[in-house]
Amino acid sequence: MWLVNNQTEGKLKHGAVQEVENMFNVSRRTINTIWSTARRQKAASEPYNMSTKGHNSGRKRIQVQYNAITEINMGDIACIRDLAVQLKASSTTINRIINRGLIKPHTNPLHLALKEANLFQRVEWVLNLLMGDTPTTKRQYYPMYNFIHIDEKWFYLSKKSQRVYLERNEKGKYRAAKSSKFIPKVMFTSVVARPRFNTENECTFDGKIGIFPFTYQEPAKRASKYRAKGIVITKIVESVGKKETRNMLINDIIPAIMQKSPTSEGHKTIYIQQGHTYVKKT
Repeated sequence: MWLVNNQTEGKLKHGAVQEVENMFNVSRRTINTIWSTARRQKAASEPYNMSTKGHNSGRKRIQVQYNAITEINMGDIACIRDLAVQLKASSTTINRIINRGLIKPHTNPLHLALKEANLFQRVEWVLNLLMGDTPTTKRQYYPMYNFIHIDEKWFYLSKKSQRVYLERNEKGKYRAAKSSKFIPKVMFTSVVARPRFNTENECTFDGKIGIFPFTYQEPAKRASKYRAKGIVITKIVESVGKKETRNMLINDIIPAIMQKSPTSEGHKTIYIQQGHTYVKKT
Protein backbone atom coordinates (compact mmCIF):
# COMPACT_ATOMS: atom_id res chain seq x y z
CA MET A 1 0.00 0.00 0.00
CA TRP A 2 2.91 2.38 0.59
CA LEU A 3 3.89 2.15 -3.09
CA VAL A 4 0.29 2.71 -4.20
CA ASN A 5 0.01 5.84 -2.05
CA ASN A 6 3.27 7.23 -3.46
CA GLN A 7 2.57 6.92 -7.20
CA THR A 8 1.12 9.21 -9.81
CA GLU A 9 -0.57 7.76 -12.91
CA GLY A 10 1.16 4.42 -12.45
CA LYS A 11 4.64 5.88 -11.87
CA LEU A 12 6.41 6.01 -8.54
CA LYS A 13 7.52 9.35 -7.20
CA HIS A 14 11.18 10.30 -7.42
CA GLY A 15 13.13 8.74 -4.54
CA ALA A 16 10.28 6.44 -3.49
CA VAL A 17 12.23 3.25 -4.23
CA GLN A 18 15.22 4.42 -2.19
CA GLU A 19 12.95 5.36 0.70
CA VAL A 20 11.30 1.93 0.65
CA GLU A 21 14.74 0.28 0.67
CA ASN A 22 15.68 2.13 3.83
CA MET A 23 12.29 1.73 5.46
CA PHE A 24 11.71 -2.01 4.95
CA ASN A 25 15.34 -3.17 4.47
CA VAL A 26 14.70 -4.90 1.12
CA SER A 27 16.54 -4.83 -2.19
CA ARG A 28 15.61 -2.70 -5.20
CA ARG A 29 14.95 -5.85 -7.23
CA THR A 30 12.34 -7.03 -4.71
CA ILE A 31 10.63 -3.64 -4.79
CA ASN A 32 10.48 -3.65 -8.61
CA THR A 33 9.01 -7.16 -8.59
CA ILE A 34 6.29 -6.17 -6.11
CA TRP A 35 5.48 -3.00 -8.05
CA SER A 36 5.26 -4.85 -11.38
CA THR A 37 2.95 -7.44 -9.84
CA ALA A 38 0.74 -4.76 -8.36
CA ARG A 39 0.45 -2.90 -11.68
CA ARG A 40 -0.44 -6.13 -13.52
CA GLN A 41 -3.11 -7.02 -10.95
CA LYS A 42 -4.56 -3.51 -11.10
CA ALA A 43 -4.75 -3.62 -14.92
CA ALA A 44 -6.63 -6.94 -14.68
CA SER A 45 -8.93 -5.54 -11.94
CA GLU A 46 -7.72 -8.22 -9.57
CA PRO A 47 -7.24 -7.82 -5.82
CA TYR A 48 -3.67 -7.22 -4.68
CA ASN A 49 -1.96 -10.47 -3.70
CA MET A 50 1.80 -10.45 -2.99
CA SER A 51 2.08 -13.98 -1.62
CA THR A 52 4.82 -16.09 -3.17
CA LYS A 53 4.60 -19.66 -4.38
CA GLY A 54 7.73 -20.70 -2.57
CA HIS A 55 7.65 -22.82 0.58
CA ASN A 56 9.99 -22.84 3.52
CA SER A 57 12.59 -25.53 3.08
CA GLY A 58 15.56 -26.78 4.98
CA ARG A 59 16.07 -27.70 8.59
CA LYS A 60 13.71 -26.04 11.04
CA ARG A 61 15.17 -24.13 13.97
CA ILE A 62 15.16 -25.97 17.27
CA GLN A 63 12.81 -24.22 19.67
CA VAL A 64 14.51 -23.46 22.98
CA GLN A 65 12.81 -21.78 25.90
CA TYR A 66 15.68 -19.39 26.55
CA ASN A 67 13.41 -17.16 28.64
CA ALA A 68 13.70 -19.79 31.38
CA ILE A 69 17.27 -18.60 32.06
CA THR A 70 15.91 -15.98 34.47
CA GLU A 71 14.65 -18.77 36.75
CA ILE A 72 17.98 -20.64 36.84
CA ASN A 73 20.56 -20.03 39.54
CA MET A 74 23.46 -17.95 38.19
CA GLY A 75 26.03 -20.45 39.47
CA ASP A 76 24.49 -23.21 37.35
CA ILE A 77 24.98 -21.39 34.02
CA ALA A 78 28.63 -20.41 34.21
CA CYS A 79 29.48 -21.88 30.78
CA ILE A 80 27.74 -22.88 27.54
CA ARG A 81 27.82 -26.56 28.47
CA ASP A 82 26.05 -25.95 31.81
CA LEU A 83 23.51 -23.71 30.10
CA ALA A 84 22.83 -26.40 27.48
CA VAL A 85 22.15 -28.94 30.22
CA GLN A 86 19.75 -26.59 32.01
CA LEU A 87 17.84 -25.77 28.81
CA LYS A 88 17.95 -29.40 27.59
CA ALA A 89 19.63 -28.51 24.30
CA SER A 90 22.99 -29.08 22.65
CA SER A 91 25.96 -26.77 23.06
CA THR A 92 25.94 -25.89 19.35
CA THR A 93 22.28 -24.86 19.55
CA ILE A 94 23.02 -22.60 22.51
CA ASN A 95 25.99 -21.13 20.65
CA ARG A 96 23.77 -20.29 17.66
CA ILE A 97 21.27 -18.59 19.95
CA ILE A 98 24.11 -16.53 21.46
CA ASN A 99 25.25 -15.50 17.97
CA ARG A 100 21.70 -14.38 17.16
CA GLY A 101 21.75 -12.14 20.23
CA LEU A 102 18.92 -13.89 22.11
CA ILE A 103 21.31 -14.85 24.91
CA LYS A 104 24.12 -12.51 25.94
CA PRO A 105 27.37 -13.34 27.78
CA HIS A 106 27.80 -11.46 31.03
CA THR A 107 30.73 -10.99 33.38
CA ASN A 108 29.49 -10.61 36.94
CA PRO A 109 31.96 -8.82 39.23
CA LEU A 110 32.20 -9.30 42.99
CA HIS A 111 31.37 -6.03 44.74
CA LEU A 112 32.45 -4.90 48.16
CA ALA A 113 29.71 -5.43 50.73
CA LEU A 114 29.11 -2.25 52.73
CA LYS A 115 27.78 -2.25 56.25
CA GLU A 116 24.81 -0.15 57.22
CA ALA A 117 27.07 2.39 58.92
CA ASN A 118 29.09 2.81 55.71
CA LEU A 119 25.92 3.36 53.67
CA PHE A 120 24.75 6.10 56.05
CA GLN A 121 28.23 7.65 55.93
CA ARG A 122 28.09 7.86 52.13
CA VAL A 123 24.65 9.47 52.18
CA GLU A 124 25.78 11.93 54.85
CA TRP A 125 28.83 12.89 52.78
CA VAL A 126 26.68 13.59 49.71
CA LEU A 127 24.16 15.63 51.72
CA ASN A 128 26.95 17.73 53.23
CA LEU A 129 27.92 18.82 49.71
CA LEU A 130 24.53 20.49 49.19
CA MET A 131 24.63 24.28 49.48
CA GLY A 132 21.91 26.16 51.30
CA ASP A 133 20.62 27.12 54.71
CA THR A 134 17.36 25.15 54.76
CA PRO A 135 16.24 21.84 53.22
CA THR A 136 14.17 23.77 50.67
CA THR A 137 17.12 25.89 49.47
CA LYS A 138 19.67 23.03 49.25
CA ARG A 139 19.34 22.46 45.53
CA GLN A 140 22.91 23.01 44.33
CA TYR A 141 26.03 20.95 44.99
CA TYR A 142 29.30 22.33 46.26
CA PRO A 143 31.54 22.91 43.16
CA MET A 144 34.47 20.94 44.71
CA TYR A 145 37.12 23.11 43.04
CA ASN A 146 39.32 22.65 46.12
CA PHE A 147 39.15 18.82 46.06
CA ILE A 148 42.08 16.77 44.74
CA HIS A 149 41.42 13.10 43.97
CA ILE A 150 44.21 10.53 44.15
CA ASP A 151 44.15 6.80 43.41
CA GLU A 152 46.66 3.97 43.02
CA LYS A 153 47.06 1.28 40.37
CA TRP A 154 49.44 -1.67 40.02
CA PHE A 155 51.05 -2.35 36.64
CA TYR A 156 53.07 -5.45 35.77
CA LEU A 157 56.42 -4.73 34.14
CA SER A 158 55.75 -7.41 31.54
CA LYS A 159 53.21 -10.02 30.47
CA LYS A 160 53.59 -13.76 30.60
CA SER A 161 52.42 -13.97 26.99
CA GLN A 162 52.52 -11.00 24.64
CA ARG A 163 51.00 -10.85 21.16
CA VAL A 164 52.97 -8.94 18.49
CA TYR A 165 53.05 -8.74 14.69
CA LEU A 166 56.31 -9.44 12.86
CA GLU A 167 57.61 -9.48 9.33
CA ARG A 168 57.42 -12.84 7.55
CA ASN A 169 61.11 -13.75 8.09
CA GLU A 170 61.52 -11.92 11.40
CA LYS A 171 62.09 -13.87 14.61
CA GLY A 172 60.46 -12.99 17.86
CA LYS A 173 62.51 -11.41 20.61
CA TYR A 174 63.67 -13.77 23.33
CA ARG A 175 62.22 -12.80 26.70
CA ALA A 176 63.20 -14.37 30.02
CA ALA A 177 62.47 -13.80 33.68
CA LYS A 178 63.37 -15.44 36.95
CA SER A 179 59.77 -16.54 37.40
CA SER A 180 56.76 -16.45 35.10
CA LYS A 181 54.35 -16.54 38.05
CA PHE A 182 55.84 -13.72 40.13
CA ILE A 183 56.36 -10.90 37.62
CA PRO A 184 57.62 -7.62 39.13
CA LYS A 185 55.05 -4.84 39.27
CA VAL A 186 55.12 -1.16 40.10
CA MET A 187 52.46 1.03 41.67
CA PHE A 188 51.52 4.46 40.32
CA THR A 189 49.54 7.21 42.03
CA SER A 190 47.47 9.47 39.77
CA VAL A 191 46.33 12.90 40.92
CA VAL A 192 43.52 14.86 39.25
CA ALA A 193 41.27 17.81 40.06
CA ARG A 194 38.21 19.38 38.53
CA PRO A 195 38.97 21.23 35.26
CA ARG A 196 38.39 24.98 34.97
CA PHE A 197 36.75 26.88 32.09
CA ASN A 198 36.46 30.60 31.48
CA THR A 199 33.40 32.55 30.36
CA GLU A 200 34.13 31.66 26.71
CA ASN A 201 34.10 27.92 27.56
CA GLU A 202 37.87 27.65 27.04
CA CYS A 203 39.78 25.23 29.27
CA THR A 204 42.15 27.18 31.50
CA PHE A 205 43.16 24.19 33.67
CA ASP A 206 42.72 20.57 32.55
CA GLY A 207 42.80 19.17 36.10
CA LYS A 208 45.78 16.87 35.45
CA ILE A 209 48.23 17.11 38.35
CA GLY A 210 50.44 14.13 37.53
CA ILE A 211 51.17 10.40 37.74
CA PHE A 212 53.84 9.36 40.23
CA PRO A 213 55.52 5.93 40.40
CA PHE A 214 56.65 4.28 43.63
CA THR A 215 60.33 4.00 42.73
CA TYR A 216 63.67 4.93 44.25
CA GLN A 217 67.21 5.41 42.99
CA GLU A 218 70.43 3.95 44.30
CA PRO A 219 73.95 3.35 42.90
CA ALA A 220 74.74 -0.07 41.45
CA LYS A 221 76.62 -2.20 43.96
CA ARG A 222 78.58 -4.16 41.36
CA ALA A 223 79.48 -3.93 37.69
CA SER A 224 77.79 -5.98 34.98
CA LYS A 225 77.53 -6.10 31.21
CA TYR A 226 74.61 -3.68 31.41
CA ARG A 227 76.16 -0.99 33.65
CA ALA A 228 79.27 0.07 35.53
CA LYS A 229 79.59 0.05 39.30
CA GLY A 230 78.23 3.17 40.99
CA ILE A 231 75.82 4.12 38.18
CA VAL A 232 72.54 5.38 39.65
CA ILE A 233 69.70 3.00 38.73
CA THR A 234 65.96 3.19 39.33
CA LYS A 235 64.29 0.41 41.31
CA ILE A 236 60.65 -0.23 42.15
CA VAL A 237 59.17 -0.27 45.64
CA GLU A 238 57.97 -3.85 45.94
CA SER A 239 55.90 -3.30 49.09
CA VAL A 240 53.95 -0.05 49.40
CA GLY A 241 52.91 0.75 52.95
CA LYS A 242 52.04 3.70 55.14
CA LYS A 243 55.58 5.07 55.15
CA GLU A 244 55.95 4.99 51.34
CA THR A 245 52.52 6.56 50.82
CA ARG A 246 53.30 9.36 53.29
CA ASN A 247 56.63 10.13 51.62
CA MET A 248 54.93 10.20 48.21
CA LEU A 249 52.29 12.59 49.53
CA ILE A 250 54.77 15.00 51.13
CA ASN A 251 57.62 14.94 48.60
CA ASP A 252 55.77 14.58 45.28
CA ILE A 253 52.00 15.10 45.37
CA ILE A 254 51.69 18.23 47.53
CA PRO A 255 54.51 20.13 45.69
CA ALA A 256 52.89 19.23 42.35
CA ILE A 257 49.52 20.54 43.58
CA MET A 258 51.11 23.81 44.69
CA GLN A 259 52.88 24.18 41.35
CA LYS A 260 50.02 23.31 38.97
CA SER A 261 46.95 24.63 40.79
CA PRO A 262 45.50 27.84 39.28
CA THR A 263 47.07 30.83 40.99
CA SER A 264 44.12 33.07 40.11
CA GLU A 265 41.95 31.38 42.75
CA GLY A 266 44.12 32.72 45.56
CA HIS A 267 44.72 31.18 48.97
CA LYS A 268 42.33 28.36 49.92
CA THR A 269 42.13 25.09 51.79
CA ILE A 270 42.78 22.00 49.65
CA TYR A 271 41.26 18.61 50.47
CA ILE A 272 43.04 15.55 49.10
CA GLN A 273 40.61 12.68 48.78
CA GLN A 274 41.86 9.09 48.60
CA GLY A 275 38.79 6.84 48.55
CA HIS A 276 36.93 8.00 51.65
CA THR A 277 40.05 9.33 53.40
CA TYR A 278 40.75 13.05 53.45
CA VAL A 279 44.02 14.89 53.88
CA LYS A 280 43.57 18.59 54.60
CA LYS A 281 46.16 21.07 53.32
CA THR A 282 46.06 24.83 53.82
